[in-house]
Order: sequence, then C-alpha cells, then structure tokens
Amino acid sequence: MLELKNSGLPLYLDEENHVMALSALLTYGGFGRKPAAKMQGLLADETNLPMEENVYDVYRKIAFPEDEELLKKNDFCYDITIIMPGQINGECKKTSGHYHGWNPEHTNTYGEVYEVIKGTALYILQRSDNFDAEDPEDVKVDDLILTTVHEGETIIVPPNYGHCSVNIGEGPLVFSNLAYVPCTVNYGPVKHYHGMSCYVFKENGEIRVKLNDRYHQVPKLKFATVKENPALGIKFGLPVYKSYKENPEAFRFLGYPDNYVDEIMSMLIYHDELVTK
Repeated sequence: MLELKNSGLPLYLDEENHVMALSALLTYGGFGRKPAAKMQGLLADETNLPMEENVYDVYRKIAFPEDEELLKKNDFCYDITIIMPGQINGECKKTSGHYHGWNPEHTNTYGEVYEVIKGTALYILQRSDNFDAEDPEDVKVDDLILTTVHEGETIIVPPNYGHCSVNIGEGPLVFSNLAYVPCTVNYGPVKHYHGMSCYVFKENGEIRVKLNDRYHQVPKLKFATVKENPALGIKFGLPVYKSYKENPEAFRFLGYPDNYVDEIMSMLIYHDELVTK
C-alpha cells in the first residue's frame, strides 16, 4: 500500500488495483464508481467501448470526526477522486465534466478547490455565461483554458468555468476537492455536446488535444499552470485539508465568490503551449 502523503491524511492506495484505503480514524460519506459504460455520450470515440472498465472512483465527505462540525459550519465537503491510468480509444481517462450553479445573486457561479495528491492532472476549464440556457444549442463557450496541475499543487477552479479533470500521467491520478455543498452541479450542457470543448489524447507518451466539433464555435485554446495564493489558503506542499483547518476563513471565497474572481483568475500562469512536465 502506498501512503498518499500529499493529502496530509492517513490514506493509502493499493498500487495494483488503485483502490483507496482509509484509516479507521477517518469517516467518509459514500463511494461512487464510473465505468466506461456510464461515460457513454462523453467520449471522443465510443466504438467497441470496454463497458466494464473502470474510469474513476469518488470517495465522498472524508473527515476526521472532530472536524465534521467545522466542515458543516461552512457547508463544505472534502472528497477524493481517483482517475484510473490509461486511455479509451486513445483518449485519456477523465471525469464527466460539469458546470457549477449560480450564487443567489446570479452574479457568479461557485468555484472549487482541487489538489493533486498523486499524478499529473489536466483541467479543462471552459467559460460559458449562458450554460443554463433553456435550449442547450444556444450555449456559447467564451473561454477555454487547459491547465496542468502537478503532484503537490492545487488549483482553484474559477467561478463561471465548467470543468473536467483529465489524467495525463502514467499512473493513477488522485486528487481531492474542497467544495461548497449548496452549489448545484449541471451536467446537461456537457452531455449535450458529447463532452467538453476538446478531447485529450495520449499517443506514444505525447499529449494531443482535439477540438470537439459538436460545439458551434470553440475559442482559441489557452494553456496555463498554477501558482500559490496563501491568502486564499493555497500553499503548495501544505495539504488543503490541513490548510482549511488552520484557517477556515481563507476559504470564504467558495461560498461567496463575488469579491474573488479576479484574484482567482490571477493564479493562472499562461504559456504559449501545453505544459506537461
């Protein structure tokens, strides 16, 4: 068993089947598994789909018992996702992708914190200001950013951006998320277009990106990496769970995004091409 030290928690990964084990000191609220059969309608090529092959697992509401009240106080939850290694018809395994719901003022959608515990992640971030249009054919993507996050790094998914997590590493991708529980999740627009605005493939160890031509128009691809922001609780090498316990107020942006949008966007470092290492 491999200890997932970057989590700062007593968590362990079975290196053969990539199932996570939790110490008895921790509680968790549920488990979900998404095989390839449940990813139908989201993949670039679904011919001869290996229906039973696992794509990713989610372990929900992980906490020490003594921290449950602190998480509940702010309406936060801490989950861990494991995206399996490998590809399906050349496409890197990924999560389903979704948009977050609007805050009560309908000024911004909610953000989310993602921390890469093991492996390398590529986050597809796509902004749509009308993702919830009555007719999904009217949905317009206004911005598209591919952001690489390495082991030990953390990204704040910006308000107003739909997102999908892609495993571009050689082994499993393990990442945590700290999320605002009242935030609704909208999968419909992504499913309508058979995925996000682009697909990510790996061929002979090289990453290739293909635009999703089901969208009427896709903005020019931008490429980014991430940087720290201790004022918002994001310090590389400091596990998010521990950072939240030490300073819960730093994560206020999760429930109240309006005053933090520009600051969160400034945590992205742009590059001329995709960064993979």
